[in-house]
Amino acid sequence: MTRTAMPSYSSRPSVRSQFDMQVDFFTELARAGIDALRRLSELNVHLARQLNDDAVNAGRAMLSCGYPFQLPVVAASEAAPFIEHLRSYQQQLGGLLSGARMAQARPPGARADGAAHVPLDIHHTPE
Repeated sequence: MTRTAMPSYSSRPSVRSQFDMQVDFFTELARAGIDALRRLSELNVHLARQLNDDAVNAGRAMLSCGYPFQLPVVAASEAAPFIEHLRSYQQQLGGLLSGARMAQARPPGARADGAAHVPLDIHHTPE
């Protein structure tokens, strides 16, 4: 039984070029995904801090309320910043998701750094 050596990628430029293009694509896809997750995490932490502050402020306002029948009015007035922070979060989340979609919609050869790959026709045989 004879063993045949596997051809290396360096001996086949068209295959190597295709392989390099795929590696670049997956690298760029991974970078875009990690960046989107980082921004999403920052956005979530920021919202959590804001909502925590809003809850503390609402609790203080309700505890300082001298008349028990004013509690619903105080609670409703303290809900305004909470609602505004949620609205802002929703808008920022929409912007983040649309930015991620635009990064995915880039043409196959385009990269974020502006460099472009020229895809080679691997089925073309040089004459």
